Amino acid sequence: MDKRDYIDLIKVTEGIIKLEKGVEILSGKSFEEGEGVSVYYLWEILRRNASEKFWYSDEFEDDTERYEMFSGILNDTELTPEEKYERLTA
Repeated sequence: MDKRDYIDLIKVTEGIIKLEKGVEILSGKSFEEGEGVSVYYLWEILRRNASEKFWYSDEFEDDTERYEMFSGILNDTELTPEEKYERLTA
């Protein structure tokens, strides 16, 4: 995946995060509940194309740590999409 596509997908995830907050306010539920869960496949695409330090691990604790680092960057509202790209692919 090239840089431009990756940054555009980061922008899409930022939009999904904003939408999810609105849905939670209105319904009390997140996209993790019900059919909305499919939006999180985008996170997995980004993760597979990120630096190896964020990739899936068969070791549960290691995978949890990797995913938390990865999602922490995606959820950081102080970083621009370009900065997120740099951190996720370095």
